[in-house]
Amino acid sequence: MVSGKPSNLKSFKSSKNFNFILIFLCLTLVFLGKLDLIAIRNIKAFLSDFIAPVTYALNKPVKEIAGVLEDVKSAGALREENIRLKSEVRKLRVINSKASSQELELLELRQLLKVLPEEKNKIITGRAITAPGGVFANTVLINAGENYGIKVGQPAISSLGLVGYVVNVSLKTSRILLLIDINSMIPVYLTNSNWPAVVQGQSGSLLKIKFLSSKAEPIDGEVVQTSGHGGRLPSGINVGKIVRSFSGKFYVKPIVDFQRLTYVSVITNKTSQPFSSKNFQGFAPLQKPKPTINLKGLNLSGKRIIEGSED
Repeated sequence: MVSGKPSNLKSFKSSKNFNFILIFLCLTLVFLGKLDLIAIRNIKAFLSDFIAPVTYALNKPVKEIAGVLEDVKSAGALREENIRLKSEVRKLRVINSKASSQELELLELRQLLKVLPEEKNKIITGRAITAPGGVFANTVLINAGENYGIKVGQPAISSLGLVGYVVNVSLKTSRILLLIDINSMIPVYLTNSNWPAVVQGQSGSLLKIKFLSSKAEPIDGEVVQTSGHGGRLPSGINVGKIVRSFSGKFYVKPIVDFQRLTYVSVITNKTSQPFSSKNFQGFAPLQKPKPTINLKGLNLSGKRIIEGSED
């Protein structure tokens, strides 16, 4: 029994020492861990500072080589583009020479046919100072009037095509009846087939085609231009394109967006001749009918009834 006590005491002391050693090792490991993180960060920073110049020195020739390769590729592309442009220039020269010869031929033919040269248009451009539309008519007002030589009946155009014609003029403003107004009727022709017609506004987005021959076959998308018939409008102004409705009827869609009108040009050397009672000679008088004999047939007695009428 006596011999057992010292052994228990020794085991207790050994376990106590072991626990103390474990605690010391844990503290040491924690300290070393913190110390390692700081050291690793410092080593990474040092390596980055050391490697950065080396990396820059190695990347510079690589970038130069890449730039040289890109220049070689672009030079090849430029060479191909140069060859293509040269071929196009040759084609344009041929076309230009043909056009010049055709122009000379046209002038010669005009001289032979005594064709009058086309009159150059005189254009006055004004700014739209009112929004398109109105209560009773689709019109727009521009800030140019009699002070610039604008008169009633002169056509108004935009950069795209026909807008309408002047219906009222004051000293500094002019009112233009738009193409889409129901009172607007413009003589036109179909550019593909040269069939003449008249387009009338409907106070909407489409124009109605009138007086078109039954033999005409409009094409969807066909361009419609002014024909110049009547002398009020010059010929060759774009009006719109043919569109086909779901019902199969053909209309003309104006090429001008009337809701976005900013500037309107008036052709001042084209004026429709207004009606004047002084120069009116009257219509051709009706001819008096000549006396005629109308045979009415036989009466009950068998005699023929003869009537003579004279006015």
